[in-house]
Amino acid sequence: MKLLDLINGMPVSQVRGDANIEISGLTKDSRAVKDGFVFFATRKSEAFIPEALKKGAAAVVAGKDVNEPVPCLVVSYDVSSLLGRMASRFYGLPSTKLHIAGITGTNGKTTTTYLIESILKADDRKAGVIGTISYRYGGLELKADNTTPGATEAHSLLGDMYESGVRFVAMEVSSHALDQKRVEGIEFDIGIFTNLTHDHLDYHGDLDNYKSAKALLFRRYLEESAKEKRCAILNADDPVVRDMIPSAPVKSLFYSLKTPTDGYLVSAQEDIRGLKLDLSVMGKVLSIRSPLVGIFNASNILASALYGHSTGVPLASIKKGVEGLIGVPGRLERVKNVEGPSIFVDYAHTPDALRKVLEMLNRLKEGRLILVFGCGGDRDRAKRPVMGNIASEMADVTIITSDNPRSEDPKSIIHEIVQGFEGKGNSFKVIENRRDAIYEGVKLARKNDVLLVAGKGHEDYQIIGDKVFYFSDREVIEECLNVVRG
Repeated sequence: MKLLDLINGMPVSQVRGDANIEISGLTKDSRAVKDGFVFFATRKSEAFIPEALKKGAAAVVAGKDVNEPVPCLVVSYDVSSLLGRMASRFYGLPSTKLHIAGITGTNGKTTTTYLIESILKADDRKAGVIGTISYRYGGLELKADNTTPGATEAHSLLGDMYESGVRFVAMEVSSHALDQKRVEGIEFDIGIFTNLTHDHLDYHGDLDNYKSAKALLFRRYLEESAKEKRCAILNADDPVVRDMIPSAPVKSLFYSLKTPTDGYLVSAQEDIRGLKLDLSVMGKVLSIRSPLVGIFNASNILASALYGHSTGVPLASIKKGVEGLIGVPGRLERVKNVEGPSIFVDYAHTPDALRKVLEMLNRLKEGRLILVFGCGGDRDRAKRPVMGNIASEMADVTIITSDNPRSEDPKSIIHEIVQGFEGKGNSFKVIENRRDAIYEGVKLARKNDVLLVAGKGHEDYQIIGDKVFYFSDREVIEECLNVVRG
């Protein structure tokens, strides 16, 4: 594609140099530049323009004329925004040809995408998923580097999905991605809001900024989307839901575990094996048995059912899809254990997520609730004693261990968690080595107990210092069961 065609109609305030040149790619990462690429120099990356030119950059986009011997495009507002719009055009405007649902919220995004994928497959529709665990389409499963990929990667991925025959995409949209404009240029059909609780405050600063980032999906990207039939599916039980409601003509549908609305919970039975639900979906009752554990999953199921309704999926296929989802990797994932305690791996790494999963397991347990968890390093420190306090109140036995300490001293992280236990709560012990901590949890757990290993979920690595080691909570538990129980 010629640079001239790429910028036609784009908000570029100045073009210096010959724009009638062939372009082979776009990036704002100087490390990814190849011959013929356009390098987008944000304020943080302007210093890397010489490196990009050495690697073959054919043009530069910046907030000012950089006075280099290649064409320069000057934008007066935001380089990252232009990158997304130009990436969409470069890859053939794929989002205009696909039905795209963006799911945002602190918890529940991943499970909701799995439910939507299962519902679409039950109705014989070709689905693609972009999310925390993987990017999946056309029989491929690619490991996800980020919950929401960068702008160029996202549009490239959507283009590949379309070429593979996918027509419906469920996409997790993180607050970081919204703030960093990684979804710029994506034309959304549906936006889903799951909830908002304490998380990522190390990045956003406070809860208001975090909420404002989430709201961008609905009050900017969904409102400005070129799609004709747009819909927001919103959790009416969340206190901030009013801040997510987009303006007309975007339609808003609400779901609730408490109040009759577009989709709501009529009745529920839960045990350690799963859920039995009666749901009202746009006035029609849907009875579902799901192997997903925890009443909070009824909220994710309701959101997915309203998605199905909005895309014309029959109730029978919605039911088939929900009931056919056996589990989600790392989301209260059951570790097979024929005799003995119920053992789960969960990604709960925020105070709200940990509280919810512990509340649920306490309702369903017959014996003790044993918890193994830690907190990540170089991340939100304020949540550490909060999560320690939750564990002290809600777990019968807690083993505090390492998560991904990164550059921090694991002992310092653990010390901050322990502060939440001081002077109250149930018993705890500290075992810094995560493998040893999991072994201890399995050894302690008796037949009617529940063991929860929380924090890392689906992750298959542990970051210690600047090194990444292979580590899977689920595999370590399976290894422990083989050793401890023979």
